[in-house]
Amino acid sequence: MPHFFKPLQALNAIILAICIGSTASGDNGILWFTLIVSMIISAAATVIFALRIQDELMESISNGSIAWNVVELVYSFILAVLCVISVWLSFSFANRSLYGTSAGYIASGLFFIVQTIFYAVPCTVIYKEVQATSEAERQNIVIEPAHPFRSNAYQDL
Repeated sequence: MPHFFKPLQALNAIILAICIGSTASGDNGILWFTLIVSMIISAAATVIFALRIQDELMESISNGSIAWNVVELVYSFILAVLCVISVWLSFSFANRSLYGTSAGYIASGLFFIVQTIFYAVPCTVIYKEVQATSEAERQNIVIEPAHPFRSNAYQDL
């Protein structure tokens, strides 16, 4: 399910580029930064997932010590936080727009809310999946009571 959001994130980033571009203001650098980072990461993740090379890529980069889900969890969380900040900034800029209409800022604020959802939902799903996996691994640990005549360890890892 989290992979369903990757093309939607890239498509929403294109819509955001149109909204931010319509503002014609020079003080919206953080909005452009969030948008460009979001667009690059979403497009790269979509291509990597479409080619089904995510596992091979993580194997070559981290020698198998980091799973693709962890990378996706981290970038989804970071971009969700950046999008929340951008929502706040968009509506703040709309409130003090001196160059005419504030419609571009309002539209970008609304689409940043959508972008936040597109990053927060996969982040939540992956987090719950990682928690369930780690909980299942913890239940497989056998702890035996102490016995004075036993030669092996008390824990089986």
